[in-house]
Amino acid sequence: MTRRYRKYREEDNDLGRFIGGVTLLYILYLFAQYYSNRDNFWRWVWYGLAFFVLTIAAIVIFNRLKEKIRRQKKDKIIGAIEKAGLAEYTNIFITRFGLGQERSKGVWQYRNYSIDWNRIHDLQDYFSEKSIKLSDSEINIVLSHYIGKREHDLTFKSIEVRQSDFEKLSGSDFEKLLYRLYEAMGYAVQLNGRVGDQGGDLIAVKEQERILIQAKCYKEWNVGNKAVQEAVAAKSHYNCNKAAVITTGNFTKEATELAKTNNVELISRQLLQKMILDNLKESWN
Repeated sequence: MTRRYRKYREEDNDLGRFIGGVTLLYILYLFAQYYSNRDNFWRWVWYGLAFFVLTIAAIVIFNRLKEKIRRQKKDKIIGAIEKAGLAEYTNIFITRFGLGQERSKGVWQYRNYSIDWNRIHDLQDYFSEKSIKLSDSEINIVLSHYIGKREHDLTFKSIEVRQSDFEKLSGSDFEKLLYRLYEAMGYAVQLNGRVGDQGGDLIAVKEQERILIQAKCYKEWNVGNKAVQEAVAAKSHYNCNKAAVITTGNFTKEATELAKTNNVELISRQLLQKMILDNLKESWN
């Protein structure tokens, strides 16, 4: 796919050089006509203006047609994915491998997501088994669509008014607060929170650090062993090398001991307040 895009860029560069060369010759011709034949000069000026207007109009029409074809192609591909019931599978794939640490040339990137092309080819094989054969450019459309939808939903459904009271937050609001916090700390963050998230609400990645975050917005009780156990299991499931449980409350003694044994970071209300104040400049009670 990289070679294909490079080919397109080279073709665009060739076209640009050709147009630039023709324009230069036209200007030189006008310059010569200006001093030798003024009537002919003005005639070619009008020819040039007419050609310029027609060219711009043709480019606009061509781009609109190309965009229409692109949208129709995208709708057809996404429609096939949805009809085959593979939308959730695609989202799981993005969740599992979308914040990889690969630094090779064989990495597909979009927004803050990075996926090894070998993984993507495995996805293509899986789709092929379901009778959906996708080229590299088509799988790019699929991944870009679902990632873009995630980020769009996160932007427009995030907390519109920054509240300063943990007690007013829903579980979903708390996850989005943590998303903002870890982004401000320099991490690439993925929000997973939903039914069947395997105990992993967020994944935060920075350099070689890949943290599985379990978010617990508890108002009236402390976090116990179960949350730590879920974080340990989810850490392996999402290929993370660290795990953290973050709460608006505190932790039981048993949870603290289990976390130490399993190397799980626990962030209680007091520490979380300091992290938010330091990085988001917001005061939360």
